[in-house]
Amino acid sequence: MKKITFLVLLPIFAACESTTQPIEPQVSEVIKDTIVSVLEDDSNLPMDKKYNDLAQFLAGNSSTDGSGLKLLESEESWKSYQLEIEKLWKKTNAKLPVIKDWASSELSEVNADGGTLFYPFSGPDFLHADLFFAEYDHIVMNALEPIGTFPDMIEVKKDSALPMYMDNLKASMNAILNLSFFRTIAMADDFQSELDGTLPVLMHFMARTGHEVLYQERVGVMPDGTLSTELETLPDSTYIGNRYYFKRIGNQKVRTLTYFAVNLQNMAYVSRGGLVAKGLDTRGDFVAYLKGLDIKSTYLKSASYLMHRPTFSMIRDIILDDSDYVLEDDSGIPIEYFDEEKWELTFYGNYSFPISLFEERHQEDLKDVYQGEGIKNLPFGIGYQFHKGTSNLMLAKKR
Repeated sequence: MKKITFLVLLPIFAACESTTQPIEPQVSEVIKDTIVSVLEDDSNLPMDKKYNDLAQFLAGNSSTDGSGLKLLESEESWKSYQLEIEKLWKKTNAKLPVIKDWASSELSEVNADGGTLFYPFSGPDFLHADLFFAEYDHIVMNALEPIGTFPDMIEVKKDSALPMYMDNLKASMNAILNLSFFRTIAMADDFQSELDGTLPVLMHFMARTGHEVLYQERVGVMPDGTLSTELETLPDSTYIGNRYYFKRIGNQKVRTLTYFAVNLQNMAYVSRGGLVAKGLDTRGDFVAYLKGLDIKSTYLKSASYLMHRPTFSMIRDIILDDSDYVLEDDSGIPIEYFDEEKWELTFYGNYSFPISLFEERHQEDLKDVYQGEGIKNLPFGIGYQFHKGTSNLMLAKKR
């Protein structure tokens, strides 16, 4: 198998850190009030056509005459991008029905009645979140990649930066569509440009998977873990994220996706460039936010085996304590942490050894499980072992 060069780097965060004292988590019972009231009453729903216009443009989809970006589709850089992105999606499109059929069969109980999906270490991978958890009302994604800003594509074109913008977006899509995961170090390079974060990639995925993007806004985490859109009143140390409102075309159910660029390690993280990002042990505000989510399912894929380390025990414990279901490959939480008196485990695919980059994270106890009976078929490739027949997934259901 081709060796993958994959290092964990921390891109520039969306909000500055300040030297504050640890904040004790205060889990709020009203954390969802900021979105539930909107979703229960369509008249309260914020909407602006420009968000879907951008999503369709970034997806390479020809827009309607009413789009403010229609004229840009005559640019050679966009035409070339459209052709190349269709080629990139060709292999993925062939695999999508297989994954959807598998999810429909194996995750029917998991998807019943919607709920909240937590997807840490995700990058901007909306594609697999939607494939496996298509009925979920709310998706919360965390990773190191910055949140990104809403671009003015007309200004990008005026600055002669449109070709570079589209090239960087195509490069960002290449790994996830060909390998099924994002390469952090490569994305850090892609995002040092007009393409400054995950926003365009998330919007691209929403449009390509048949969704309409209704609105996007920035939200900040309050000390008690609730979210606020009144950012001008918040201190510089506040974690700022992007929240998206979207719905599947032909379906009236509005869903949300909230993405934060954060360090999920217990303690501070120091990048090679000298950037220091505080850890969860001093970010009680973000811990309170996570613990107030009412997580139904957690999804873990290509997670760099981070939760095999004691330095990621806090996020690991939150997942195990608060999730009803966990769907993961072997790069997620080690099997030893799933007490079979508390969890019902179902295994899919094949496992023998991690890729060479992570060979020290081998789980002999997991290998023993896969050499036994009762392992179910996994008809597609996913994760670091992305070839069909080499991948694995485990579904854990809390008893």
